[in-house]
Amino acid sequence: MPTQPSLQNSAALGVIYAVGAAAVWSTAGVIVRRIDLPAWDVTFWRSTLLLATILPLLTWRRRAVWIDIRNAGHALLASGLLLACTFIAFILALSNAPVANVLIMLATTPFLTALLARLVLGEPLHRHTLAAMAAAAAGLALSVGGSLKAGALFGMAMGGVVAFCMSLNYVIIRHRRDVSMAPSLALAGAISALAALPFAQPSAATATDMAWLLVLGPGQLAAGLLLYMASLKYIPAGRAALIGLLDPVLGPIWVWLVDGEKPGDLTLLGGAIVIGSAALNVWLDSRRSTG
Repeated sequence: MPTQPSLQNSAALGVIYAVGAAAVWSTAGVIVRRIDLPAWDVTFWRSTLLLATILPLLTWRRRAVWIDIRNAGHALLASGLLLACTFIAFILALSNAPVANVLIMLATTPFLTALLARLVLGEPLHRHTLAAMAAAAAGLALSVGGSLKAGALFGMAMGGVVAFCMSLNYVIIRHRRDVSMAPSLALAGAISALAALPFAQPSAATATDMAWLLVLGPGQLAAGLLLYMASLKYIPAGRAALIGLLDPVLGPIWVWLVDGEKPGDLTLLGGAIVIGSAALNVWLDSRRSTG
């Protein structure tokens, strides 16, 4: 039977993985700005390079991977399809709505994840977690609310699709944390690359574009997904999703540091609220597990 310190160490490791995933994902804005290609081209190459990165790793561990595929069954297929949907819908969202509008929709992910985890997995939903989610969503809305624009209904709807698919995928991974769901990354990459191909012109990518696409696909996307999947083996899906809100908060900070675009005062204030609420929730969870 696990001891209390080992449980605490596992939870701490899960938090570290989730924070790492959010930090890696938050670099997407800085990287994409350096790729001079249409959105569908970025989607195709990001997915293709993700697939090219994951396949050798899966081949190297082929015996364990085949066992995971056999044991995961339909859950693996569902995870791959949901991930592919998020890859595609995210590009459609950014192509049809301002980033601020999309971020507002993605801010619903922790709520959806926690509710689905409660309904499907029976994971507890504590009052302080609900309060932290509400505070984090308010902080994110405050940070991007000043730039909201009308006429972006389709893009925001696609943002809602991303949030729902991400939430459901988190619950599936959490439910099947007894097996590695890494093969679903390869499946998602193949599906999204094939879906983007009719709308893309892969030959238009320059050597410089390819260099940044390598950072974006195998680096930013694959590393973030692997870290997030690892976090779900140790902490509840709702807590991991709440920590994931650091992604849209850190994004503008990287743009500020790298490109010199200083966020507005409301963005900084909202970001502080999101970070503070996420940190407070994790601390309260740790006190609850020890008390």
